[in-house]
Amino acid sequence: MNKKAFLHAVILTIATLIIFFWVSSETLSGFSLQLTGILVLTLIISRHLLKPASFHLVESTVSTIAVLLIVFATGGITSPLFFLNYFLLFELSLLLEPAIPLILSISLIGFYFFTDGVGGSPLRLLELVSFPFMTPLAFLFGKIYQKEENQKKEIKNLSKKIERLEEELVEEETKVTSVTQ
Repeated sequence: MNKKAFLHAVILTIATLIIFFWVSSETLSGFSLQLTGILVLTLIISRHLLKPASFHLVESTVSTIAVLLIVFATGGITSPLFFLNYFLLFELSLLLEPAIPLILSISLIGFYFFTDGVGGSPLRLLELVSFPFMTPLAFLFGKIYQKEENQKKEIKNLSKKIERLEEELVEEETKVTSVTQ
């Protein structure tokens, strides 16, 4: 894992820890949906202020926090919106680095285990066990997407190179024809 991916993983893990403390507090947990609204406004504003590379990190952090807040506010592990966590894993593998879902999956398991607990129902445990099964798939999709993006950049660079060579060839031909005449 490179430094950039490590930094992104640390930021997302810290965001998960902050939300863990947020929802653990009876006072703050009542304002989860308001915080989500503020985060969405922050996302909209930062879209116009930041470069795309920086915005991806902000977008990923806001998405992580918003998903955790919304899922926890609607029932935690038993929430009908719990599936948003899976989309989050795929989103982060595409926006940031493919390795991010590996770390975030562990963070999410810890988050839901310590906030909701899994006692009493094996179905709750099943929801947490699903993360290790979704993570490799998100990682694979991220790798494929990253490879495709790199190929697009390479094609663009090669196209520019071809255009330059064609221009040089035309210039050479015009010089040769002007000298022979």
